Amino acid sequence: MVGRISSFHSFQAVQNDLRNQEVKIQHNQEQLASGKKLLNSSDDPLATHYLQNIGQQEEMLRQYMDAIVLVRNRLEHNEVLIGNSEEQVDTAKRTVMEMINGAHSEEDRIAKCRELQEIFTNLMSTGNSQDELGNYIFSGTKSKDQPFFRNSQNEVTYAGDQYYREMKISNQIEMPLNSPGSAVYMEVENPFGDYVPEYKLQSGSELLLERATNSYSLVSDNIAAEDKPEYTITFVDWGDGGYGYQLEEDGSVVAADKLDLKEGIQYEDLNIKLKGQITAGDSITLKAKEKISIFDSLKRAIDLQDASVSDASSTADLHRVTEELNAGFVHLTKVHTDIGSRLKTLDIQEDQHEDFKLTLAKSRSSFEDLDYAQAVVEFNENSLALEASQKAFGKVKGLTLFNYLN
Repeated sequence: MVGRISSFHSFQAVQNDLRNQEVKIQHNQEQLASGKKLLNSSDDPLATHYLQNIGQQEEMLRQYMDAIVLVRNRLEHNEVLIGNSEEQVDTAKRTVMEMINGAHSEEDRIAKCRELQEIFTNLMSTGNSQDELGNYIFSGTKSKDQPFFRNSQNEVTYAGDQYYREMKISNQIEMPLNSPGSAVYMEVENPFGDYVPEYKLQSGSELLLERATNSYSLVSDNIAAEDKPEYTITFVDWGDGGYGYQLEEDGSVVAADKLDLKEGIQYEDLNIKLKGQITAGDSITLKAKEKISIFDSLKRAIDLQDASVSDASSTADLHRVTEELNAGFVHLTKVHTDIGSRLKTLDIQEDQHEDFKLTLAKSRSSFEDLDYAQAVVEFNENSLALEASQKAFGKVKGLTLFNYLN
């Protein structure tokens, strides 16, 4: 009985070893066939955990890369539209400058106004552009709402909001993929400072406002422009070849003195600089305004189509429009530059993502990919061990302790 039990245990041990070697060889063969070191999570639980983390990072990276492609497409489209707007505003400025030319007839001025009307229409069309999905590009986050509307008097209103649509392109960066139309077309820095001029000039006058600033406005931004004081300057003959001025604040005279054109006019925090040839009886009204709308400037020029080319006030208004459109062109150039900076940021971030993608691929490879040379060595070792086990099994299979009793 003892002999039978011992023979059975010997047989069972060799058979188990044989099966283990066969399993190892099968595993080696599967590794060599797939090129993967890890075939099951049980092969190396810790490595499997790291691979899961790498997979999550790769998926997040893929989403960021897709976002960069989308944002780049949107910004490149914006860039083209802003470039078109720059050209339109620059053309409008040159057209208004031609309207100032005293050699032109009133018919010429009317023809130029028709050109401005066409530019106005084109600029409105650009401002109401849509992307391939039908979303309005310049409506802020209200992408389904048309941003700009124009009535029969060429007055333009904005129906979008002031916000930017953003998309996450990295853990720490959310990139704007548009610009609200109000910021693009209706928030141009006032080229005259804190006020805009309204002229009432005598025939032959060439008086122009150069700049009017008020440090009071720096601490009263919460006050609406229409609630800020309005100033009117009236110029009189001083009697010695010079001119004097009378300054009114909301209709009340607050200052009067001889004018020094180089020094300008100072009253409390108000500083006014003038240029050009004055004529007695000229007056300029200053209305508070911090931002200029390009559409309002175009409307102002078009409204002057019926004005006489010899009318000094109309000519001064055209000078004002020229300055405003020039400021509008500079403003659009800054918007264009900002888009270029965003595109540059996308390129930099994309390069960083590509580098990180390579790092993740290397990390994944170190955990997952098979070292073929080492795998072949293990396969050969396991094959030799299997062969030895098979030989041992052959010897043990018919062996009992009774073989030794003879």
